[in-house]
Amino acid sequence: MDLRRKRRRVMLMNVTPLIDVVFILLVFFMLTTNFARFRLIGVDAPEDDIEKVKDPAAAIVVLVKADGTFEYDNAPASYEEIGEQVGAIIATDPGRPFIVRPERGVSMQEALDIFQLTREAGAYAVSFSRPAEEEGS
Repeated sequence: MDLRRKRRRVMLMNVTPLIDVVFILLVFFMLTTNFARFRLIGVDAPEDDIEKVKDPAAAIVVLVKADGTFEYDNAPASYEEIGEQVGAIIATDPGRPFIVRPERGVSMQEALDIFQLTREAGAYAVSFSRPAEEEGS
């Protein structure tokens, strides 16, 4: 008679197939998931939007300068003044077109801030224009 205790054999689970399945599921979900995409504003501005406006004289140009200042209808203006003036014009002429024209070197965010300001003031005919080529270059 054998009185020795039988050693209990420890069963080890092989996790390699489990890791493979988890990896395959991870890849599957990564490839099939629609990732959150930022809503982008497509800006394809022609060389000069003023020529395409029905009445170029009626369009008010808001110039965003590279030094951070603004011009509203060829006169220097602050950010707040632009909002007030756009609101006043829209109150009398709701269809008045506005053109936001950034100078070279102005970040797109600065131009979009002015675009948004004119939209919040009530203007709906707002467009972008690329800066005109500097003379002599």
